[in-house]
Amino acid sequence: KIGSRVVHDDHQYGVLSFTDVIVKSSNVGAIKIGFKVGTERLSRYVQAFGFGKPVSPDFPGESSGIVWRASDWTDSALASVSMGYQVGVTPLQMVTAVSAVANGGQLVEPRVVGAVYRNQLRYPVRPRIIRRVIDTDTAAALTSIMEGVTEHGTAKAAQIAGYTIAGKTGTAAKLVDGRYSKRDYNASFVGFLPSGNPVIAMIVVIDSPHAGTYYGGTVAAP
Repeated sequence: KIGSRVVHDDHQYGVLSFTDVIVKSSNVGAIKIGFKVGTERLSRYVQAFGFGKPVSPDFPGESSGIVWRASDWTDSALASVSMGYQVGVTPLQMVTAVSAVANGGQLVEPRVVGAVYRNQLRYPVRPRIIRRVIDTDTAAALTSIMEGVTEHGTAKAAQIAGYTIAGKTGTAAKLVDGRYSKRDYNASFVGFLPSGNPVIAMIVVIDSPHAGTYYGGTVAAP
């Protein structure tokens, strides 16, 4: 309970470890973690991972997304941000942030252009590391937790035989006329593989699924 606001999980989980909060996608657990981290530190990491501003030089019209200034965060806002609400992020920002985990904690600038050809010579575009966001041990720990998401958590449908995949599901109500919809959702899955030596990171977002279920784990993960 945050003031007059009460947040519930979809399932009665009981006591969860930090790992299982992510593996089972517990909103209550995420909020409790968010309050332990605190507004100042959490908002700093939100920015460090690239949210709230364009991440690539190759998209002149790229949206910055929506991230509130930390000074405007109430306790309710901190709770919302902790479970992925009250922020607006682009798919490119999300897959870039998750790629930082795959890259051992370093945020790499995403590029569309792989190389430039001039006078019959090829000049490859070298990856540019923007900054280190987390250390290698933290990235390894997160990778292990995200493997659990696909192995026995909310994204079991994302499994591919022969590959170990690290990922995370998302199910977010869409904002319609200033209120969160109870009918329209964005269902998403973001991940990378093979998780031990990543080659590919990708995100799948399904806009307003209505053919039965609307959860990221059942709609986007497959």
